[in-house]
Amino acid sequence: MTVKADVVLSPEEILPEADSWLVIDILRATTTMCAFFDGGGKILHPCPSVEDAFLLRDRLAAEGRNPLLMGERNALPPAGFDLGNSPLELLEYGPSRRPEAVMATTNGTRALLKAAASGKPVRPVCARNASAVLDASLKDGGSVGILCAGLHGRAALDDTACAGLLVELLLRRGDAELQDGAVMALDVWRSGGRDMAAILRRSVHGRRILALGFEKDLACAGETDVSRSVAQLEEAETGGPVLRTR
Repeated sequence: MTVKADVVLSPEEILPEADSWLVIDILRATTTMCAFFDGGGKILHPCPSVEDAFLLRDRLAAEGRNPLLMGERNALPPAGFDLGNSPLELLEYGPSRRPEAVMATTNGTRALLKAAASGKPVRPVCARNASAVLDASLKDGGSVGILCAGLHGRAALDDTACAGLLVELLLRRGDAELQDGAVMALDVWRSGGRDMAAILRRSVHGRRILALGFEKDLACAGETDVSRSVAQLEEAETGGPVLRTR
């Protein structure tokens, strides 16, 4: 079967039809989501804003739950959050201690929620779990959409390169019909020497992460296929989407 693949380079674009969606925010939301489930997390609530995250945290706490509140605003932890958006700090904390989390980030959680409006299966992906998430998506049908969270509504080198990695992995699995966005992402990935860590360091977002002292996070995000965690958005009893592994 020939698989049709399309890459949407920023969340400001209209989403085409696809049988499933993979959402990338490699620096750092979807890398942190991968770390959450790798570390024993069970349920993650993505929120569109910091304010929404506080409201949901308080509602869950009133029900006797104790969710971890994590995320970022301008790459740093908002005041009152338990943790920021660092995958390594999260793993050091130990998600299994509080396996339910509420998360809000500048770009990644919003992109997830945009993809969720398609009504199709939606999964966050990063370089660390690229093959595992791609394999799960291919079971949904013959067309795969990849949405890059980008940076402040614009295309970003880091997410585009990760999308190109996914396209290359798809090509290794058989025939694929690539739309223009997929071809562009693949060209970015290949022109960068297929060196994710080096590409991340060159990106605007990567340079900001380095300037803030998160060099180890960048190295973590640059590792490829070291995780088999696959999370998918589902409808929660709270009425909003949640991420769970299957």
